Amino acid sequence: MSQSLKRLFRWVYLTYLILSALILSLLGAYLLYLGGSIYYLITGLALVFIVRSLIKRDKTVFKVYGALLILSLLWALYESDSQFLSLLPRIAMWMVLSVVLFLPIWKSKSNDSDRFPGIQQHKHWLLAPLVLSVVALVVVASLGYERGQDFSRSIINNNSDTQLNWPQYGSTSKGTRFSNAQQITTENVADLKEAWRFRTGVADDFKMTPLQIDGTLYICGAKNIMIAIEDNTGKELWRHDPQVIAPAEHQYAKTCRGLTYVEVDSLDTLGLCKTRIVTGTVDARLIAVDAETGQICQDFGDGGSVNLRKGMGDHAIDEYYLTSPPLLAHDKLIVGGLVLDSQDLGLPSGVVRAFDAKTGEFVWAWDLGNPDSNGEPEPGLEYTRGTPNVWTIMSYDAELDLIYAPTGNASPDYYGGARRDFDDQWSSAIVALSGDSGKPVWKFQTVLHDIWDYDLPAQPVLVDVTRDGVDVPAVAVPTKRGDVFLLNRKTGEPVSPVEYKAVPQNPEKGEYLSKTQPFSSLPDFHPYRYEKDMWGLTPLDQLLCRVEYKMMRYEGLFTPPTVDGSFQYPANFGGFNWGSVSVDADNGLLIAAPMMLGNRVRLFTPEQVAEAGPRAALLLGKNHPVVRMDPESPIPEPREPDPNDPFDHTQIKYYGLTLPFMSRFYFPILGFTQVPCFEPPWSQLAVIDLNTDQLVWRRAVGSMKDSGPFGWRTGLPFQVGTPIRAGTMTTRGGLTFISSTMDSTVRAFDVETGELKWAEDLPGSGQATPMTYVSTNDGKQYLIVTVPNPSWIYPRDPKTGTYTDSRSTKDGKGGFVIAYALEDAIE
Repeated sequence: MSQSLKRLFRWVYLTYLILSALILSLLGAYLLYLGGSIYYLITGLALVFIVRSLIKRDKTVFKVYGALLILSLLWALYESDSQFLSLLPRIAMWMVLSVVLFLPIWKSKSNDSDRFPGIQQHKHWLLAPLVLSVVALVVVASLGYERGQDFSRSIINNNSDTQLNWPQYGSTSKGTRFSNAQQITTENVADLKEAWRFRTGVADDFKMTPLQIDGTLYICGAKNIMIAIEDNTGKELWRHDPQVIAPAEHQYAKTCRGLTYVEVDSLDTLGLCKTRIVTGTVDARLIAVDAETGQICQDFGDGGSVNLRKGMGDHAIDEYYLTSPPLLAHDKLIVGGLVLDSQDLGLPSGVVRAFDAKTGEFVWAWDLGNPDSNGEPEPGLEYTRGTPNVWTIMSYDAELDLIYAPTGNASPDYYGGARRDFDDQWSSAIVALSGDSGKPVWKFQTVLHDIWDYDLPAQPVLVDVTRDGVDVPAVAVPTKRGDVFLLNRKTGEPVSPVEYKAVPQNPEKGEYLSKTQPFSSLPDFHPYRYEKDMWGLTPLDQLLCRVEYKMMRYEGLFTPPTVDGSFQYPANFGGFNWGSVSVDADNGLLIAAPMMLGNRVRLFTPEQVAEAGPRAALLLGKNHPVVRMDPESPIPEPREPDPNDPFDHTQIKYYGLTLPFMSRFYFPILGFTQVPCFEPPWSQLAVIDLNTDQLVWRRAVGSMKDSGPFGWRTGLPFQVGTPIRAGTMTTRGGLTFISSTMDSTVRAFDVETGELKWAEDLPGSGQATPMTYVSTNDGKQYLIVTVPNPSWIYPRDPKTGTYTDSRSTKDGKGGFVIAYALEDAIE
């Protein structure tokens, strides 16, 4: 190497050390002032001494560098809790900077060792810390994943079902996402190969889990385009485009999560549409088509469709529509609806309605603001506006004739000072409704006065468990906050104990809070995030995240939103979301795949938004405009305070904003490095024994191969636990499948041990829960995975500001339906 290159390299190295020393010293002092760790100030000052010593050619530099590396290693071991991905970035930068000192660039001449203390003379001061660091990393990396109780599955215990098809969104009306198929097992799953793939011709959103009945797969793409294909070949049989008008261009306004299969009495229908496929559309209709031909069922509703806007009053088309499949409850179709998450009051009703599955005629309504009436509103009237809604998938117990409806919360999401008594009474609750009348039978609230957008997003899962030798019919309720509540599905009483614990108080003016919130005794996924959990790729961005963490209000779960900013963990997207959980119905095991990400939450007053005017989007965050920011939106008259009520009901309105808590490096809103500000895992796969309330195992799921800093695809195999878009599917073959991690991979795990048994690359990141069936055409078991085109990423693409992956190949052929089967079964 030439002398000029050596000098350049030395000055680049010294410049980096100088900048690091300044950042670590100044921000380290500020972090200490905020009550944080002293480590960064110490390292900053040590770097100042190291830079000074290198410039002055002081031989003590190597001793100080070695001491800094030892200090960093000890500190990292203390803070990392024996987690490899927590330990690595805490010491990697110091290891790399140390190795640079082994290079021969520090000699100006070949015999210049007297002028500068070369590493050849003093390497022992750095070799020992380097070796210890490598050993620590190797040891921690070999520790594996967390194991709980010993467990051994049985093949058939309390579940005698032999169904091998997949006729409903969650396999059955119970939402178990469990298949009795067992051709594919833990012993042979490694032999799975792609059998066929089908391209939908429909771009954009593709979140649906297909149905499979009598040799046919039924799928729906964006804008409710329905397609039937042969289940063993992928050959298209028919297609129906209902010509819906999407209420907006974002992905949620195009979503079709699933379809509903209905059989009706052929004598009453004269052989027409004996079997039908029903979709709830994003332009608020129920549409029924013949399952055999895809033709409209003219005897359903008005020429094949039911207008769900009836009785909803005046509203914008993006304020109410359907994204989830109707629930079939005996002979009725049950629908809720997506009500726009907004800053406004007076949005459309969250009413739940039932329609005759054969004729489409109205049967009953549950309007929680008008509990004495189960009919349609009189002419000129409408269902109660702005009530908590049911936007996600419901479940049904046919024996009890009970519908399990997970409710949301009333808008605005992050300010509840203007909520009505019945809003608080029914929000964020699992409600058991009578299938016959729609009347509530029981309810259980998972959040009291929800101002965190912790509405219930997931399909309740009906599973039988054993307690004290007695079989108990239970319903598992996954929540955004990362808890799972296990309740008796007859009565709503907790099967696993629930404790009401004190939670943070002192909200913003005009807000009121519950003093306690319910906590499940089942293993949870909302660990308290301490300062030591703040994470980054180097100590520099770790420090920045720690400073930001200390500047926000955070007192654990249920920290109220504030005008100065609060840390919300888990974030408003979970915890759990619409993908829900699956169960091993034979053994009472719950298989969970929660996200473990956080948000900044900040409240803005109407005056701030009005003052910002057209610049409101900048005030509230680039690419994160608050929808409908009109400060003149109506606010109900204040309620008169009850002298016996400790809450202040003064009506002050706020607009809420949430942003992912990323490493920003002082760049606005989303990060310079685009990595979360707290350590992995950011999602997990876990198994809980519902008979004992004990954890069987848990592990991170999803690698860094398709992600990294600055939006790079690093190709690294580290299991950081990527964001998960959907849920798990479990089989009697002892396997759990997941295909919606953000690393474009489908995986199979051994339910009993957590061991990864099979993985296959996908053409993009999936959005849906996989499914499986045994084809009646050839008797073979198939695994089905769907993938959108273009694909999706998290966080938002830095180039487009959306969740659409600009790196995904947009070839105009639409989403993928990919079938896998055992290699020896593929012709």
